[in-house]
Amino acid sequence: MDILHRKAIKLISLGLVLAPLCVYANKPSLSPLQQLEELSHSNKGCPENSECDAEMGQLLDQWKRLAERWLTTDKGRALYPKELALVTNKRGWPSEFYARPTIATTLAPVLHTSSCPQHRSKDPTETLLRARAFLKGTYDGHAIFTKGAAEFRLKLGEAIFLQQVIWHHLDKSQKTFYVPLGEKPIYVDGENLVALVESEDLYALLTTTPQGQWTFTAAPESGLSQYHDGLEEIPCPKEAVAIPTGFSKTYCQKITQRDGIAAGVVQLFWACQ
Repeated sequence: MDILHRKAIKLISLGLVLAPLCVYANKPSLSPLQQLEELSHSNKGCPENSECDAEMGQLLDQWKRLAERWLTTDKGRALYPKELALVTNKRGWPSEFYARPTIATTLAPVLHTSSCPQHRSKDPTETLLRARAFLKGTYDGHAIFTKGAAEFRLKLGEAIFLQQVIWHHLDKSQKTFYVPLGEKPIYVDGENLVALVESEDLYALLTTTPQGQWTFTAAPESGLSQYHDGLEEIPCPKEAVAIPTGFSKTYCQKITQRDGIAAGVVQLFWACQ
């Protein structure tokens, strides 16, 4: 499905959500979306029903305003490719992942109760929450986050659990990559994995290296459907890796190089519907 098609679906859904907000017309100077934000959380910019501090709310609000400018103004659209690279290189991408409750004492990301029953436990060492923060990539077994002027390097598999993608090459070798929760790869480019990611109706291409470095480029408005169509689900190879913590199922899809040449299989994981 091309980006414009997906974007249209999201905008229709957004319109359905915002339609009932006319009852809050006592603040005519605020848009319906701003009125919703004021009602949903005590900290501006924080998602409804989340554990989220004022600093994280401010960072998310800044990102939302940037995304809106890139999407809705001529100047913003012209500057989007250059500014996207600068912003994400410094701050990272607002990414979802799973986390233990102890993450609230260090990074303090946005936290929600996970919708997966197996993530809920009275034991905090077994509980997993759905989290969101600005992630720059991974390095040497650690996830690299930013929060304002601070940088956090948190060990994978302790309080942080990112979504893995295992690329099984045609020569039977394997490479492990990490992408935001809910996102999927669309093709490989040389030895790198490329995924289409979305935030605030803004689409970008995430290129991740085997070493964990992330870079972002503006996604084209069309032409990506050919890669989605080629992601045919197939049985996993015998070399498939074990399901990681936080996930409960695995499946595999064919994947190609950017030029359409077969590149092997990617092994993906999901926790619950």
